Amino acid sequence: MKPLEIHVRNRVLFARVQEVNKSIGSSDYTLYDKNGVSIYIFRNSMSKWEHVYGNLADDVREACLDALILRFDKYCTDMFYYKGERQVVDVGFTQGADSWHVRVNRFHYGAIRMSSKTMDLEYLEHHKCEALTCERMEKYFRWIREGKIKGSK
Repeated sequence: MKPLEIHVRNRVLFARVQEVNKSIGSSDYTLYDKNGVSIYIFRNSMSKWEHVYGNLADDVREACLDALILRFDKYCTDMFYYKGERQVVDVGFTQGADSWHVRVNRFHYGAIRMSSKTMDLEYLEHHKCEALTCERMEKYFRWIREGKIKGSK
């Protein structure tokens, strides 16, 4: 498996990573330092990520989590920070509903669907989310049109 690329403190670090599937929906990821001596364990349980073993500075820990989420979380369409908090966006096609669900940090905020009148994509907001700006939604519309979002038509 290729090394995990971690961006922190204006540098790029590489760590060897090993994935261990614990059970359905749960995996542990072990990161090794460059000498292969120190290990750090992170857990993904139903798309909830946490650091479970090894001493790391806060910024390094968060950078490792970012890198792991971007590489291994199959429900991560996009990730960004809003007001200092990580926002993991999941945009996925809902079979039988003719729409793409929009979730942020595992909470359902709305859906994207094809307008029957204009045949353009439109966002149906179910709950308000300040982090989902018009620019972000336009980016997701573009990704759907380009076929970059899995499961899209």
